[in-house]
Amino acid sequence: MVDNIKNDCAYLVVGGDSLVGEGLLYALEERGHRAYSTTRRIDTLNSRRVKLDFERFEEFIPPSDVDLIFVVAAATNYERCEKDPLAHKINVELIPRFVEAQLQHGLFVVFISTNSVFGGERPWPAEDDPHSPGIPYALQKSEAEAAMRASAVKLGAENRLAIVRLTKILDPNTSPLPNWFSAWSKGEVIEPFEDLIFAPMSVQYVGRALSILGEKRISGNLHLSGADNVSYVKFAQSLSNAVSASSALIAPTSSIQKGINIAFKPTYSGLGMARTTNLSGVLPQTLESVISDLLAARQFK
Repeated sequence: MVDNIKNDCAYLVVGGDSLVGEGLLYALEERGHRAYSTTRRIDTLNSRRVKLDFERFEEFIPPSDVDLIFVVAAATNYERCEKDPLAHKINVELIPRFVEAQLQHGLFVVFISTNSVFGGERPWPAEDDPHSPGIPYALQKSEAEAAMRASAVKLGAENRLAIVRLTKILDPNTSPLPNWFSAWSKGEVIEPFEDLIFAPMSVQYVGRALSILGEKRISGNLHLSGADNVSYVKFAQSLSNAVSASSALIAPTSSIQKGINIAFKPTYSGLGMARTTNLSGVLPQTLESVISDLLAARQFK
C-alpha cells in the first residue's frame, strides 16, 4: 500500500461505456480528478475518450498524465464466455497482456473482478481466500487474476496491482427493476425469484469506493460488497416499502417454477471486506443505502 494520496495525477478507465465505468468516471470527476476513458466507438472519440479495442488488440499508449488505470472492460456475458472462443481470448489472454504492458510502463493498475470466482457456496469469502469457480466466466476471471499476479511478480510490481472483486451492481435501469417500477405504477403484480441470492450494491457506491481505493493506491486483493445476502423476493419487499407499493403486488416464485436456467445461482453472494475496510475505511453497503441510492438516481433521471 502507498500511504500518500495522489490527487495530482490523471486516471484512465478502460471500459468507460459500461455501467461500472460510467459510475466510476462520474465519481472521479466529482472528487476533483482528471479522468479519461477508453471506448471502441470511434464516433465518440475526443480529448478525454481514447480508442481501445481488445478484440483488435494493438499496442496502446495511455495519455501522458495518467498514472493509474482501472480495467473495467471484459467479456461478461455468461453464455458468450461459455461458447465464444473470442470471449476466452479477451478475458484470459488479451486483458492480462494489456495489464502486463501497463505495469511495465510503471503504471498502477486496478483490475475489476467478480465474486463468482469463489463459487458461491462459502459465506463471506475473504480477500485472499482460495477460488472455486464454477462457470466459464468465473474460471476466466480467476485465470486472468493469476496471470496478472504472475506478471506483477515477474516485474517486481506487486505494489502497483490491485484486484478488486465486486458483487452485483444496480442502477434504476438494471433488470428487472424497470419492469418492477412499471408494474407497481399500474397496480400490477411482480414475481421475483426466491431462489436467486445476491448482495446488491449501487453504482454510486461502487464509483465512490473505487475512487477511494485508487486514491490510496492500495495493492493486492480487495473486495466491494453489499452488506446483506438477500433473495430477490426480500429485495423486492424492501424496495416496495421504500416506494410505498403494496406488498400484495409481490408474488414470490422461483427460477425452477418458471423453468428458467440461471448460470450462476449462488447460495452466498456477499464478500468479506475486512482487509479492504481496514486499509481504506470503505464499509460494505447496507441494503437501506442501496435502495436510497437507487431512488435518488431514479428521481434525478
